Amino acid sequence: MKVKRVFLAAGLCAMLLAGCGTANNSSEQASSSSQASASSESSAQVTDIHSTDYKPAAPTKDETHLVNHDKIGENDYFVDAQWLKDKMEQEKDNAQFKVIEATYGDEAYNKGHIPGAIHIDTMDVESEDSDWNLFEPDQLAKTFLDRGITHDTELVVYADDINAASRVAFAAYYMGVDKVRILDGGRKAWETLGQSLTKDVPTIQAATDFGVAYPARPEIYIKTSDDLLKAQEQNPDLVVASVRSWPEFMGETSGYDYIDKAGEIFGAVWAAASETAYDLNYFTNEDGTLKAPQPVFDMWKDWGITKDKDVTFYCGTGWRNTAVFFITRQAGWDKTSVQDGGWYEWNMKHKEDPAKYQVQIGNPKSDNVKIERS
Repeated sequence: MKVKRVFLAAGLCAMLLAGCGTANNSSEQASSSSQASASSESSAQVTDIHSTDYKPAAPTKDETHLVNHDKIGENDYFVDAQWLKDKMEQEKDNAQFKVIEATYGDEAYNKGHIPGAIHIDTMDVESEDSDWNLFEPDQLAKTFLDRGITHDTELVVYADDINAASRVAFAAYYMGVDKVRILDGGRKAWETLGQSLTKDVPTIQAATDFGVAYPARPEIYIKTSDDLLKAQEQNPDLVVASVRSWPEFMGETSGYDYIDKAGEIFGAVWAAASETAYDLNYFTNEDGTLKAPQPVFDMWKDWGITKDKDVTFYCGTGWRNTAVFFITRQAGWDKTSVQDGGWYEWNMKHKEDPAKYQVQIGNPKSDNVKIERS
């Protein structure tokens, strides 16, 4: 069995190594003026998305915040740790308010979790056997019912990783849970607030009836590559947006050790979100909290990704795109969806029928893009 995830520490190490360099020597400093001039002359080419030399700007280091404690609304998808603390005190006798810790495996949960939090392993909503797509609705229903979760449960999901939390939150939202929220900053934000963790596992009362026909929100989910082709046939204006890193989008790397080929779904455009296959750096501050997203949305405009359009987001195997889905929804984008098969499944389909599942390699906005049809 393939292992889907890698330790985030490995990604951090790679970023640190990439950032390491040697100090400029005096001769380099002496020539800085001429280098600056050359850079200035070529800057228009580098920033023009239609150029073969285009490279996107790196994520800003500026700290901004999507979540403002004093402005958290009833229909917001992200809340902060103080909101959660207050809510837990208010709802301590309400069995229909539940906090979920989402992790890949149970090691992190067993080391310590928010008091009262129920554990959902991401393998309870997806697996290699499902091509890392969400399980069929009946199986998802069992995952939630076994934990006492029904459509009228109020959920707050958190994790060490915004993508893991969003993955489980999306499964619940897709199925029809009325109120699904995600803790901004995850476990770290809870601890930063000065709140403790526990190893005590809460007693769970399973439920037997989800309460509504499920999935209650099918319109937000395009599951397979075939489903994507059908969606495009029904809506030729559908924007298929990759939230993968620029090297992944350009076909320089697959991003995953269990995906052998690099490339992208034919016709996809780039939605800046991540620098590697395991982060959401364009949207996150150093402490893991979410930035105000408008600067990123402004970058998307060059790629035709705007609030007024039907946009479906995909990534490698369906984690990063769910986080982006919730970010756009909180910002008022009401026509977004998740394409779950992503590059993982499209690549497999391409091997079977390259003419049907075409692959693009390179910048599709430039003349230097390769389309693989055979």
